[in-house]
Amino acid sequence: MANKVWVFDLDGTLMNSDFYKKPAEEAYAEIMRALGDKSPSFAEIKSRHNDFDKAMIYVKNPSTGKLYLYSKQRFPTSLVKFYEMLCKEAGAETDFSLMRKLYNIGLKAFKEERYIRKIKAQAFTVAKFLKGKGDTLLVLTKGDKRVQGDKRRALKKAGLLKYFDDFIIAPDSKYGFFKLIRSRYKGDAYYSIGDTYADDILPAIKAGYFGVYIPFSLNWKEIGKFKRIERRRSKKNSNRYDNLVEIAEKYDHL
Repeated sequence: MANKVWVFDLDGTLMNSDFYKKPAEEAYAEIMRALGDKSPSFAEIKSRHNDFDKAMIYVKNPSTGKLYLYSKQRFPTSLVKFYEMLCKEAGAETDFSLMRKLYNIGLKAFKEERYIRKIKAQAFTVAKFLKGKGDTLLVLTKGDKRVQGDKRRALKKAGLLKYFDDFIIAPDSKYGFFKLIRSRYKGDAYYSIGDTYADDILPAIKAGYFGVYIPFSLNWKEIGKFKRIERRRSKKNSNRYDNLVEIAEKYDHL
């Protein structure tokens, strides 16, 4: 039997990645109550904060001297700084107790129980199926080591990690790790499964993998770009599926 090596992305692929939605909405409600008649609408706050939080990825964290990127500090800090900006625009005084509260609300996005709830049920079905075939399964996720390490513990606690041979965290580009995996894990065929075409599929194809692209509707990197990505997607070196279960259903054709 041929041994296949499957490299899974984590956020948006094995887990639903809307970690920030509920904490953000709770924070927006607090900001609106604090600003009262001077507050923008909920929709405006949501839109502007989304852009503000994305921009903070490339802002230097004064406590570390490094960019915030996808660190645990970025999201709660963005809520606080966004509130300060709105206060300045409205000519209102900032409330330091509310600033602390907003930061703590932001930290809720990283709780283990939330991570466990975000694991897709299909992930267990597919992982168990592939492991039953004798294949090699790995997680390759990009992001902050501390944040992704917390998710690793959640996967282990939930019982999903037992099907995987390794959990690898890439600080930036995955390309070098795709090459490393090929040298470390021998197989007859290599597959990369992910929801971000530019991060999970293109570099994998370059490294000799076949891509399994499963778009995620809440992927902020691809919102508004899905049709363009599909037009440009390599049909020879990748398939587009609607969900993880299709991997098991079409296993013999991969």
